[in-house]
Amino acid sequence: MAARRRWIAFAVVLVLGGAVWLWISIAARGPKLMPERLVPLASELEGIRGVYLYFVVPGTDSLASEYRDVVVKDQPADRVRAIYRELVAGSNDHLDSPFPEGVELLNAYYTSRGVLYLDWNRVLVQGFRGGTGQERQILGSIVLTAADNLPEVKEVAVLVEGTPIETIGGHFDVLRPLNVAEWR
Repeated sequence: MAARRRWIAFAVVLVLGGAVWLWISIAARGPKLMPERLVPLASELEGIRGVYLYFVVPGTDSLASEYRDVVVKDQPADRVRAIYRELVAGSNDHLDSPFPEGVELLNAYYTSRGVLYLDWNRVLVQGFRGGTGQERQILGSIVLTAADNLPEVKEVAVLVEGTPIETIGGHFDVLRPLNVAEWR
């Protein structure tokens, strides 16, 4: 009987010792509040760049710049698309977007001669409801954003679904690229 009690006591000590060892080994690793990252963040692969985006000051015809950090890629066209997608997304500082709702940048590229081509969806033209001031705000937002963030760009061409257009709303000729220096 005494031998049996010793075996039971030994088993209890062994189980308790194993439980304490398990508890200590888990506690020593610390709490796992965040999962381990196996893949680097996009910002580590590409980079974060500060950009200035131009939006409408509410109640005026004026534009104001808004600073924003944007994740950009190394390829120039990808960098341009990232900047303009942020512009179309709208302001974070209570400024108004000059763009009609639903506008999207489809593609962007520029030439070695400094001409930036921005290809927008049809909503840019079909969704436009405004006069000369509103059209100037859209074009100013597009051109000034290029001027402040892409120093190699000298002119900006506006395309809609791959085709040059005469105008967005009937007030400004955009068949030829817009000279950045004239919009400053």
